[in-house]
Amino acid sequence: MLAGLRPQTGTEMAAVAHDLVLWHGLYDLEVRYWYEVDCNGGVSAHEFYTPDGIFAVGDNEFRGNERIREFYAWRGRRGMETVRSLRTTRHLISNFWVETAGEREAKAFGVISFLDGAGRAPVPESNPPVLIADLLNVCVRDEDGAWRFKSHRLRPIFMGAEVPLSMAVDLTR
Repeated sequence: MLAGLRPQTGTEMAAVAHDLVLWHGLYDLEVRYWYEVDCNGGVSAHEFYTPDGIFAVGDNEFRGNERIREFYAWRGRRGMETVRSLRTTRHLISNFWVETAGEREAKAFGVISFLDGAGRAPVPESNPPVLIADLLNVCVRDEDGAWRFKSHRLRPIFMGAEVPLSMAVDLTR
């Protein structure tokens, strides 16, 4: 009999249930975060992180709630100052998996595809993704039981012709 098709013991079933709850909690954190970015401009994105959390895209790293908040504020202003003023974005998550890293800590991995187009939805012309990146997350559960990003890293694998603002940013200017 194939290993995955045999009846499971109570201990194995408890482990599967734990894994499903963990997967759901971290997937929920990830998709709610990108919904905030796509539909609200990331105004509250910093709230998804621990106070010293890290958001990194390629070599750009934003450490701490304030720097993450500054990045999304810059991103919003930048959009209004350039031809990018009317943009629709979507961040799509796939191949998502998780593993326990401690009593209140877990890791999440996956792939993110970032699509961006001029205009409001529905965007009449679609382009290939601007970025496809691996997700490498370390998440911690706070005292209230909510998951937060300790480290939320996107490692670019494929780049489109247009550089995403998260890779073009220089907040020191």
